[in-house]
Amino acid sequence: MTNEIKEKYELWQLEDGYEFFPESNTSAKDSLSPKAKLIWTVEAISWDEAQTKKHEYLGWEPYIAMKD
Repeated sequence: MTNEIKEKYELWQLEDGYEFFPESNTSAKDSLSPKAKLIWTVEAISWDEAQTKKHEYLGWEPYIAMKD
């Protein structure tokens, strides 16, 4: 078992797609359209893990992390 700190991420459905960001990102949340709907949340230890889980949730191709 790991002691790594997980962060919660939110997936929002927009009229023309999705927005995905950490729950703590209030500026992103404030910029959403009033019609945006929170459709899913996930906890992850990194952005890459969160993206991997999002791709699985949406049934997309596996997420490929960008190299530094």
